[in-house]
Amino acid sequence: MIKMFKQITFWLNNSRFFTVPMSIFSWLVAFTFAITQGGNWVYGILALFGICLGQLATNLFDDYIDYKALEKSGVLSSQTKSKCLYIKNGQATLNDVLKVVCIYCGIATLIGFYLFLKTGYPVIIFAVLGGIFVLTYAKWSTAGIGELAVGLAFGPILFGGVNWVMTQTLNKEIFIISIIVVLFTIGLLYTNALLDFDGDMASGKKTLCCRFKNKNKALIGYSFIYGFGYGILLCAVCAKILPPIFLITLFTFPLVLELIVSMLIYNNDKTQIPDKKFWHIPFEGWNSIEDNNIKSFRFRMYQARNVMIYTSLLICIARIISIYF
Repeated sequence: MIKMFKQITFWLNNSRFFTVPMSIFSWLVAFTFAITQGGNWVYGILALFGICLGQLATNLFDDYIDYKALEKSGVLSSQTKSKCLYIKNGQATLNDVLKVVCIYCGIATLIGFYLFLKTGYPVIIFAVLGGIFVLTYAKWSTAGIGELAVGLAFGPILFGGVNWVMTQTLNKEIFIISIIVVLFTIGLLYTNALLDFDGDMASGKKTLCCRFKNKNKALIGYSFIYGFGYGILLCAVCAKILPPIFLITLFTFPLVLELIVSMLIYNNDKTQIPDKKFWHIPFEGWNSIEDNNIKSFRFRMYQARNVMIYTSLLICIARIISIYF
């Protein structure tokens, strides 16, 4: 039993379980909108499990593709110590990685099939589209359009799927909210790409960051991603699609500015670790990280992830206030 628990923990860590809040809080927004319409909460929770498994599969399969590409290009040793470390040090083989990806996808498929039986054929459409992005994300990323894949998967597909299984309806409001939330999710992905900038450039990977050619210039990308998110929010409020209470989401703006400054510092010193403040939590597993390079990398990932978490929570609060108060 202890051995099994260690194995599960090992694979969850290597599947970057700390990024799962990206799925959970995107789902939470969709769940909140659906539950305030009288949606079925049981189906919503089942959908969450399927979504999280899909994300873990995507993370792990991305490692599988990256490792093979880096090995082939001969630049594997130049990567950050955190990248594919468990494969590099022999703790797992590529075949092991592929098997776990299949397990994640298999369980997610069973959940999707059950929801299809209960709520109808649109579930199949959302599940198939989500599955395609799980299996092809690495290719999208290599082609420099990984952000587009995430935007579709964690935006309209996730929000539309959750809303459908809970209410068997689709509406304009949920898709507008999905675009706002997913831009903050893309901000997390963009942060990860910027942290891996040197290795991705060396391996010829064409991420959005790499297109700037310079990692300090790549910081400009944040203004487009987060600026677009705040812009859509303001337009939706001005057009009376969303009530003014949704403007409380703008409270996350200082955190975005802090993230950009933090990334500028990281670009010039990969070992620098900012001081933790109360608004940086959650920071799970932080004390177990001993390597300063990994700590510095993970700190920025937590910052970007938490911007997304706080944004999602504020949107949920705004929805509840607008409906019940």
